[in-house]
Amino acid sequence: MSRARLKDKIAIVTGGGRGLGRAIALAFADEGATVVVAGRVKDVLDDVVHAIEARGGAASGLVADVTDEASVNALVDGTVRVHGRLDVLVNNAGVIVRKPALETTSAEWRRVIDVNLTGAWLGCVAAARHMVPAKSGKIINFGSTAGARGRAGMAAYCAAKAGVINLTRALAVEWADAGVYVNAISPGQFDTDMGAPVLATQAQRDAVLARVPLHRIGRPEEIGPLAVFLASSDSDMITGETIFIDAGVTAA
Repeated sequence: MSRARLKDKIAIVTGGGRGLGRAIALAFADEGATVVVAGRVKDVLDDVVHAIEARGGAASGLVADVTDEASVNALVDGTVRVHGRLDVLVNNAGVIVRKPALETTSAEWRRVIDVNLTGAWLGCVAAARHMVPAKSGKIINFGSTAGARGRAGMAAYCAAKAGVINLTRALAVEWADAGVYVNAISPGQFDTDMGAPVLATQAQRDAVLARVPLHRIGRPEEIGPLAVFLASSDSDMITGETIFIDAGVTAA
């Protein structure tokens, strides 16, 4: 049963068309938020919007590129223009390159940093231009267990997500007096398109599970309750934190 913890809130979810972003958009709408789902592919966004509307929620889709400052500003400013304010921003858009460092090109490095880290920075700043004067707002960035641990073949992704975690801390301190909360969610292995290459066979899945204390892979819908908590007033004593949802991986 929905508690409507986000009733009348206006929320943006980047990378909201698939995977964890889609799950968060659905969870927010179920809790009463009006959700602006952002991503690069209109048809994918439309599918999420239709799913939300079929459940009785309110949503719209906006095509945006988180690596482009003008696009991010248009997304945020357009949302505020239409809805009058912005209460929650989820910087979920991400990409990964799985390659040995010596085989990773500079273009691949820049792409991973641009989407995961610079994209989060642009979103935070664009949102804060509205949230700081309003003295209210919740920003949720997406880190990863890779931001806290070294992972072979993922140097760019590890660097980007480590940057997101410390960016979250810095902005939380800077904007605390303005009533703007900044936290991060750092997932472990989930059944999503991004995680599919390392879960493609049963042998690969078993190898992943062997490294996970709870011996399970996350389902996308399991991310929603945590995101709702951080977006709601239930988390008003929490800022600058990174919450790992990883079945115990970073504890081991």
